[in-house]
Amino acid sequence: MKLEIGKVLKAQGIKGEVKISCFLDNSAMLRDVKQLYIGSNTYTVEKLRPDGAFCYIQLAGISDRNAAEALRNWTVYADKESVTVPQDRYFIADLVGCNVVLDDGAKVGVVKEVLQYGAADVFVCTNGEKEISFPFLKDLIVEVNIERKIVLLFSKRFSEVAVYED
Repeated sequence: MKLEIGKVLKAQGIKGEVKISCFLDNSAMLRDVKQLYIGSNTYTVEKLRPDGAFCYIQLAGISDRNAAEALRNWTVYADKESVTVPQDRYFIADLVGCNVVLDDGAKVGVVKEVLQYGAADVFVCTNGEKEISFPFLKDLIVEVNIERKIVLLFSKRFSEVAVYED
């Protein structure tokens, strides 16, 4: 599965390196990436320098500024398996579709989307009748199991932070 990881901002220097705006939490998550996909082309990563929200990358076949400049504004994809995910962090694509259940057995619904507002991501769930939103807080989460597609929450804390929409 390919994951959208960033966008080419500009050429960096004269040897074909590109500067990428990284859509991940930190560009260091790209350290093990060996191939990138830009448009219909596959590129081998020759050199990668993470720098916070940005990343500088030298791609095989891109050897001068003009070739690098031709990639400006293109979206960059990587194989999901090659991106390093820190413990207790998840891809939004893996969370959408998960069943949300409380520790008392009550079913909340299915994750419809995850909104990113800075302080905490907000999960939007649907149970077929209405939408329920809640922040993704450490003291709310019991367990996230991507393989089983389950997000387990503390019921007491959930009742304090959940917002129900009619």
